[in-house]
Amino acid sequence: MPPLPPRHAPVVNNNKPRPNPAATPAISYTPTDTTIPPSLYHKVPNLELYKKLEEAERGVDLLISRKALDFQAIQQKTIHPSNFKGETGILRVFIYNTCENQPWQKQLLQKQGLPLPDPTSAESSWTLRVEGRFLSDNKEETDSEELKFSSFLSAISIDLIPNEDYPALQNAQSNIIEWRNDLGIDPAAQKNNAASFDGLDIKRNGVFNIKSKIALLVKSHAATFKLSDEMAQFTGKHESTQQELIYLVWQYVLYKNLFRKTEALTRVDAVSTNNIVTEPLNQDDDDDDLTVVQSDDVLQNLLKVKTFKFSDLYKLLQPHFKPREPIIVDFEVNTKKSTTLGETVIDIPIELPLNLSKIQKELLDLNKVAFENLTKADNIIQQLNSRISLGIVALQNANGREKFYRELSEDPVKFIESWIDSQSETLKALKSDEGFDEEIVRRAQYFEENEHLIKEKIDLLLGSSRF
Repeated sequence: MPPLPPRHAPVVNNNKPRPNPAATPAISYTPTDTTIPPSLYHKVPNLELYKKLEEAERGVDLLISRKALDFQAIQQKTIHPSNFKGETGILRVFIYNTCENQPWQKQLLQKQGLPLPDPTSAESSWTLRVEGRFLSDNKEETDSEELKFSSFLSAISIDLIPNEDYPALQNAQSNIIEWRNDLGIDPAAQKNNAASFDGLDIKRNGVFNIKSKIALLVKSHAATFKLSDEMAQFTGKHESTQQELIYLVWQYVLYKNLFRKTEALTRVDAVSTNNIVTEPLNQDDDDDDLTVVQSDDVLQNLLKVKTFKFSDLYKLLQPHFKPREPIIVDFEVNTKKSTTLGETVIDIPIELPLNLSKIQKELLDLNKVAFENLTKADNIIQQLNSRISLGIVALQNANGREKFYRELSEDPVKFIESWIDSQSETLKALKSDEGFDEEIVRRAQYFEENEHLIKEKIDLLLGSSRF
């Protein structure tokens, strides 16, 4: 059994100087030794199982260390924004018109016996409305539900096409309505923008139909450009970012193995020969130069060069990028219906930008759960280690008793002599380095005068399992 702490605190004589608590080392009464002496293995056969347990524990510790390094590497990769995909969905746009106080509406009210509007203040009018809402692919509740329709547009333009029924629009600027969004695509800025809207209304007086051309320029947080027809045929995509297109060409070059050995980088066609050194660079003839590409027929038709340095690919691809075109909708205002809602509906695929703060919070919550699980497992392991330590202490105490009685039975006289010598050493340990003579320490007066010091020494020996 492990040594137990004293039940009562030592009685300290207030007349004696007390030691400084800050300088006193902390005493722990919990056994921490988990090593079994080799001499016990031949006495207790089952201890071989404990040796196997230690070997398995070392293997588990090594595996945990490796997995921890792998986890750190994976975590560093996963927290990079490029590894996260933004929220996707559909921007559903409704284009319709409503009519008020039209002649046919007044006749309908008259037939139903309802009061007619005041003819002096109620002119015939129609209202063209463009509104939209975002439908997320994620069925759970998301922050995108709070975004307004204007948050997804860079600009919107409505052009009312003048006709003979609306002569006032011929030379007026009121037939063109434009709106631009200069706040970017930051969701926080869009939520706090007082000028954001879910729909745009254009109201005019009139009783005749009129055609209009509506242009919607949807935002692209990834700086997407339209590709030329040749590049669209090569990539199979009509729109792409510059980084995506360079990566696609890189994959094509690797697949076709178009990198070649070169004697001098200055002979590359795509590099201007002005202001460069004409001396050839020192290169190893046995190594492939992964900076120079030999164009095949496909790349030569696209880039118009036979060879090029890969660092110049960005400039060679610029002619294939074009500004993104808006979505054009031809819509005719119908004044013969009270509303045309639902007749013209457009679904536009949308990918929202990453909300890094939300991703960081999710990772923080995930790491918190993992840490809590590890903490629970550590507590269980500590409890098991404590039980093992108590078992080892009990085993060592039993071995000490067995050794004591065995040596006493073999030669009692010699054992008593050696025991007296050991007690003398213990007594010297009690006096420590205080400088007292051994004969003085043996006297009872010494213990009476230094009672507080003796109790502290005994507590220290009990805590260190030396007594």
